[in-house]
Amino acid sequence: MSRLRRLVPRRLKRLVRNQQQRAQVRAIHRAHARSKPPAPAPLLPTALVIPVHNDALRLARLLDVANDMGFAEIIVVDDGSDTPIIAENVTLIRHNTPLGPGPARSAGLARVTAPYTLFIDSDDLPTPDLALLLADLATATPFDFCLFKHIDSRIANQGHWGQPEGDEMHWQAAGLAIGALRNAPSAVWSDLAQTTNYPWNKVYRTAFLTDHDIRCADVTVHEDIALHWLSFFHATRVLTSDRTCVWHLIDPHAARQSNRSGAERLALFDALAPVVAADPAPAMRVAFVRFVLALTTWARTVMDAEHLPAFDAALIQWLTQTVQHWHDDIAAADPALLTRMTAGS
Repeated sequence: MSRLRRLVPRRLKRLVRNQQQRAQVRAIHRAHARSKPPAPAPLLPTALVIPVHNDALRLARLLDVANDMGFAEIIVVDDGSDTPIIAENVTLIRHNTPLGPGPARSAGLARVTAPYTLFIDSDDLPTPDLALLLADLATATPFDFCLFKHIDSRIANQGHWGQPEGDEMHWQAAGLAIGALRNAPSAVWSDLAQTTNYPWNKVYRTAFLTDHDIRCADVTVHEDIALHWLSFFHATRVLTSDRTCVWHLIDPHAARQSNRSGAERLALFDALAPVVAADPAPAMRVAFVRFVLALTTWARTVMDAEHLPAFDAALIQWLTQTVQHWHDDIAAADPALLTRMTAGS
């Protein structure tokens, strides 16, 4: 009997506890049933600017994604397509003759009314991470631009994820490889500037671009070098994000700028001119020469052999004459780099 008396209170206590827990669960369920789903975080008001030339199908694919992402405005610039582009729910600008992606982006930027701007090419795609970044950036203003990571389809095709190793190396050198949103100290901008000069891996403050007349060059290839580098030269606040916000979808057989192999590659040296004219600080001079040497090494691998002698001669002239006034700064910072610059002269 005494054992029974001892057991009953414990069982009663257990029963009471179970009843209380069930009541709490029912109350939580009722509260959730009455509550509305949380409102999505407000996004940074951003214009999406898309240059396009004879690429209606991939543009349609891009717009299918972009129209559901909450952009403040979408501006499509038809750069002289053989069949005029038709697109709904966008601001559509048409060039009657092709002027190139640089002038097309500039034409789109001139029509932007949103306080922030993102460029994207018609054959690439934004990822869901972009919406998350724009929500983060809405609480981080003002900033001049935010550099983010991307997914390269060539890397994905190899079973990996993210951007090429060369770009990742510069993020790591800057100490910013990890972090959904971080302030980039100006001391590491020369590292970040050596990443590939894509126009679509940054969210820009629109007035920052227009106030400093930062835009793509009017050349047939490498037009985005000026946009990329002048942004670092004029910025006062740069953010970075390790979110992979754009799929860079590369078709080696498509008529892409990067697939060109003819004499038009010599326009690279015209594309470098605005950067040299901006008279960058010594650290940026060193970084830019390293960037040019890496870029020209790659360019030689895609060029037709018949154009290589002219290309090499133009490179030697640029290294030894065009930026000769940088040699003292480069010698002080990296003597081995100056040796590379003058080795072929």
